[in-house]
Amino acid sequence: MNGRFFYTAALLSAVAVSGSQAARILHVPMDLQSRESIRETVGGSSLFLYSKTMPENVDGAAGQALRLDGFSAYAQGNVAPGDKAASSLTFSMWVAPETYPVVALDTPTEQKIRLAGTLDDQARDGWQFSLGYTGKYAFECYSAGWKVSVEASDILPCYEWSHLVAVIDGASKSVTLYRNGVKAGEARTMGSCDNSATKLTIGRDADGAFSGPFMINTFNGLIDDIEIHDRAMSASEVAAFSPEHAADLSVPASRYEGQRLRPRFHGMPATAWTNECHGMTYSDGRWHLFFQKNANGPYMTRLHWGHVSSPDLINWREERIAIAPGDPYDIKGCWSGAIVTDDVLTGGKPAAIYTAVDYAKATICMATPEGDDLIKWNKSASNPLINGRPSGLSDDFRDPYFFRHGDNAYIIVGTSKGGLGAVTLHKMDPVTHSFSNDGRIFFSASDAASQGTFWEMPNITPMPGGKWLFTVTPLGTSQGVRCLYWVGSINADGTFAPEFGPRTVDMNSRDGYGLLSPTVYTHDGRTIALGIVPDKLSGENNYSLGWAHCYSLPREWSLAADGSLVQKPYPSLTAMRSDKRFSLSDTDLDGSRSLDPVGGCRAEILARFTVGDARFGFDIFGDGSSAGKVYYNPSTGEIVADFSALSRWTNDAHVYDGVYRMALPERPAAGSEMKIDLFIDGSILDIFVNDRWAQSIRVFPLSETADGISVFSDGRTRILSLDAWALASGGAGSGGIADDGVGQTESLVDVYDMQGRRVRAGVERASAVEGLDSGVYIAGGKKYVVR
Repeated sequence: MNGRFFYTAALLSAVAVSGSQAARILHVPMDLQSRESIRETVGGSSLFLYSKTMPENVDGAAGQALRLDGFSAYAQGNVAPGDKAASSLTFSMWVAPETYPVVALDTPTEQKIRLAGTLDDQARDGWQFSLGYTGKYAFECYSAGWKVSVEASDILPCYEWSHLVAVIDGASKSVTLYRNGVKAGEARTMGSCDNSATKLTIGRDADGAFSGPFMINTFNGLIDDIEIHDRAMSASEVAAFSPEHAADLSVPASRYEGQRLRPRFHGMPATAWTNECHGMTYSDGRWHLFFQKNANGPYMTRLHWGHVSSPDLINWREERIAIAPGDPYDIKGCWSGAIVTDDVLTGGKPAAIYTAVDYAKATICMATPEGDDLIKWNKSASNPLINGRPSGLSDDFRDPYFFRHGDNAYIIVGTSKGGLGAVTLHKMDPVTHSFSNDGRIFFSASDAASQGTFWEMPNITPMPGGKWLFTVTPLGTSQGVRCLYWVGSINADGTFAPEFGPRTVDMNSRDGYGLLSPTVYTHDGRTIALGIVPDKLSGENNYSLGWAHCYSLPREWSLAADGSLVQKPYPSLTAMRSDKRFSLSDTDLDGSRSLDPVGGCRAEILARFTVGDARFGFDIFGDGSSAGKVYYNPSTGEIVADFSALSRWTNDAHVYDGVYRMALPERPAAGSEMKIDLFIDGSILDIFVNDRWAQSIRVFPLSETADGISVFSDGRTRILSLDAWALASGGAGSGGIADDGVGQTESLVDVYDMQGRRVRAGVERASAVEGLDSGVYIAGGKKYVVR
């Protein structure tokens, strides 16, 4: 039954029994009145909406709910004053968090943020519902100038509606807090409630706090239907409510619609911040990828295990958070780890091992899914698996990875020993499933300058031919953060014996640029790798975007005869190609040639050249006055990506300064063939050379007309074949837009209403809203008002 009208029915019943006249003295439904406001319907005042993006309505508990982003969005305004000393009142609201709020950065606190209310400590007046970073919630009010707090006895759950009701009963001098009709707490009052404060704030603490540009005490989730009634409701009335719709915490598709810089084909969460992806697996007909996530904004704090899934490694969908901080051992964060599928340890089903961090140490813990879809997870009652670092190592101890060698099973963990990066080795007891923790070292750096002082995200993968591939991301090298690999074998005692390496995974990796911390997974005989590709932007840029970082396209890995890593595009990437295509073959080029009709910021170019004396490659992001370049320079043996002429957000000052030079490990001879496969997706390039070497680069061109793509040569170069395609796929988990197979070109857009619902797909921008009903719509990142 409709919750809003059911409430009215209950009220009429109460009036008939008591003979008293009841009235709603405040009501804030969350239906958007405009781009800027919602309305309090009893007094008629407007509450202004503060948000960096278009405010968003979704189906709510009663009509439409307001979707708040956790770092910029809240509502505030003045409402009509209530009684200074009301004897009996009932306050209520609907709330559904995605995550708990960031109250203080990386610091434990009992403080809470305001969900909704007028509480004014200076005036000693008002009321509020509040929520803390561990899920504890409360109701507070002033009574005859004294502050009264009711702390709930339970935790506010995420991903579902909670109906919070606070009943102030003047006769019994009490305030009772309910959640979904169940009593959660009670406190004594002075027999009244001071309700004359007028400044109502929704979804943000009364006092704003910031970390750089990001507001840190705001709410991430859904809020709906805030009400005050002028009497004390009975427990049976409070228990009668139910929501109209289930809580949908997915990000409305309209939030980033039309944003050119946002990747559409690369795995990433639908909004906010990600770091390392880890724990790739395949289950229930879908690929699953887990990652470090802060859902409360595009900055790093209090990490969760996020989860995206895909049928094809192209069309990504973000799922609900898999593992969240909350237990004493992981209250600070649930950091990186891996997915384990082992007959002995997990019964042949996927399970997660992760780094659990409190405010004193890190331990290694485990969680298991409830079903094959891997959506809901439960932490093991036996946690931790490994109770902190062994003695003699640095305090930093994280990122477990599981492997089996013969009859023995192990976990390795990243750490530091003696000022060198290292990985510990923990052997599993096959009977008790416990792990040793004696400080044995699986493998360690031999030189800090080249191999680092701390190793994170270790990964050991069996490869065809009996060799093992070890990857790690060292910190503290002379070249900064970069991803290295070795190839070798596993000794009888479980330690690693290197035979080849170290080498960088990307052709040019330093100072945290390029692919880092790959997750590696073998499926149907193919070894697949994805890694985080940081954007390296300022906090202000990330605030402007609303998100930070993405993952590389999937790479297929194998080993060459000499032990070096071979990288090529994973075969499923061909499904991104649309019918919009350019082709050329057996042509000598001296100059430049447009690849029209292929252009824009989402394309693939696959070309085979004969190496000569001239530079050859591609101009991309051309706007008539400047362009970026990706080319091979035979005189230096380098692939060069040059964005120094572009108007762009600078993310590489004093490191690359816009010019990325990638020396090929093997220099092609004159007259030999070179194959370049270049993928462009918003602000990320994935470059593959000769199906051997790879590089991922972030670049942020600012021109809205930077659509030109052409092939060029500085002298005569033979093009053996060249094919280019506009890309035509990409799911909601990556781009925040579900294309349903229809590719967005620069002239075609999707149209969304103010509730984030797509009302038209792939229509011409010029006539995008023609014939639609009156209202406000978003198309191609612009607002349209139809009257």
